[in-house]
Amino acid sequence: MRVRVSAYALAIQDGHVLMTQLAEKCNRGGSWTLPGGGMDHGEQPIETLVREVYEETGLHAAKPELLHAGSYSESTHGPYMAVQLVYRVQVAGEPRVIEQGGSTADAAWVPLAHLSSMKTVPFVDQVLASFIG
Repeated sequence: MRVRVSAYALAIQDGHVLMTQLAEKCNRGGSWTLPGGGMDHGEQPIETLVREVYEETGLHAAKPELLHAGSYSESTHGPYMAVQLVYRVQVAGEPRVIEQGGSTADAAWVPLAHLSSMKTVPFVDQVLASFIG
């Protein structure tokens, strides 16, 4: 069984949430998600969080606080389990994708009121419903 552990950021300010759009080459390409991604060998979850937020948004994650730990399994291409850690973080500035050719096509502050009309990945809906109502 393959297992992937990922760390994601939930940053909310002034009625907006920081989101990233998955590149078309990705599973669920075009969907919006929280900034974050998979751990590299030897990384601690918070190191992954800080690195991924910077690569995907150009912003620096500060004051991480673990909010949610969840997982899901699938067997479409063999046994697979994803473990997702979500941290509340503080960031400042306008997002811009730093990593070229990666899994992120865009990054933006999205008004909370617009989320219901956006194509998002399933775990994002669960996290947002739990922590922002």
